[in-house]
Amino acid sequence: MRRSIVIGICGFAASWLPHRLVMACERLAPWSRLADTAAQYAAPLPLALSAGAVVAPILMAPSGADHAIRVLGQRDLGGMPNAEPVTVFTPYVLSGALVVVDAFALPLESCEVARPTSAMLQAFALTLGTVTLLKWSTGRAWPNAGRDPNAADRLEHPEFATRFHPFTFSQGTAWPSGHTATMMAIASSLSTVTYHRSWIGYVAYLATLGVATGMWLGDHHWGSDILSGGLLGFSIGHSVGLAFRQSESPAATTITYSVVPWSRAGSFGLTLHARF
Repeated sequence: MRRSIVIGICGFAASWLPHRLVMACERLAPWSRLADTAAQYAAPLPLALSAGAVVAPILMAPSGADHAIRVLGQRDLGGMPNAEPVTVFTPYVLSGALVVVDAFALPLESCEVARPTSAMLQAFALTLGTVTLLKWSTGRAWPNAGRDPNAADRLEHPEFATRFHPFTFSQGTAWPSGHTATMMAIASSLSTVTYHRSWIGYVAYLATLGVATGMWLGDHHWGSDILSGGLLGFSIGHSVGLAFRQSESPAATTITYSVVPWSRAGSFGLTLHARF
């Protein structure tokens, strides 16, 4: 009689236990999946886009295309130096907002929020680091080359486009455009990780286009700076998005288990069988 009661109690308790345990937001922090990101970046598309980013100034600076694009924006389309501040501050404000959201999403185990925000933060950080290294390595002069932006002859110096001072920050850091690169990295990582699940990634692309246009019409960058930034940002952001989108990662691992009561020689207990 006692054995039946104990077994009955054990079975009742087992029926109240949850059947599945989901590991909470593992490998969804911004510093997670770096190896996966590297593997995705080694694919043909990101490497080709990165190569295109390098080639752009090589072709556009000496050919006069960079200078012609600058004149078009400033003289024909009404651009002016430092035309507006919104596009200048947008990447910094956006990245700060992502930090705040992710700081709440991870401890609250809101994994569907943490996945895209962590992906965007990783893409932003990797792109910013890469851009900073490239800026120092090339030291490209700004469109005004440090001169008075209101000078009457400011658009009459095509030679400024070909000025590079490698391994220094003191003579200019125009290439590539960090604003364009980081915005594109955020947009491409978001659109990739939420592919077929959200339209917000397309809004991020529109914001990126707005920032890139501001960099051009505000006379902040040469055309090839902006083009290279977009290509580089997309290649990194897309790679990060693919890494964080992987459903087979431990972030989505489910532990399935069953509880079985047992009795032997007057002893009673429960056996836990788990599969993960």
